[in-house]
Amino acid sequence: MSEKMLSAGDYIASRCSKCKDVTNHTIVAMVENKVVRVECNTCGSVHNYRSVAPTVKPTPRAKTAATKTPRVGKTETEWAAQLNECKASDAISYSIKAAFKPGDVVQHPIFGMGRVINTIRPNKMEVYFRDGIKMLRCTL
Repeated sequence: MSEKMLSAGDYIASRCSKCKDVTNHTIVAMVENKVVRVECNTCGSVHNYRSVAPTVKPTPRAKTAATKTPRVGKTETEWAAQLNECKASDAISYSIKAAFKPGDVVQHPIFGMGRVINTIRPNKMEVYFRDGIKMLRCTL
């Protein structure tokens, strides 16, 4: 199969310096069989021909779980420190109808165990869970 010889006025894909993307261009100037200058059909800018480089897939790195220790975030360490002196048996099951005060340990069905840090009138409280501080409804 023979490849068509390019000439001035033909269309070619090139990386546009103004559009910052690969777009269709019109060939403006050639030196022998090499495309030198092109005009972008999208924005109209004339610039040197930039060939479209083939995309290279990065080689996957081998993951070694044994060499890396899992990172513990600041929130999780603070949460563990707050619940360190509490017992799981002291936790009160969360309910919208229950009354809580700062310092109470709450067992939430989704967020897990947390500690009440603040109660806000008329019916809200801030609870420190492993994921962070959550605002929950309650009865005061």
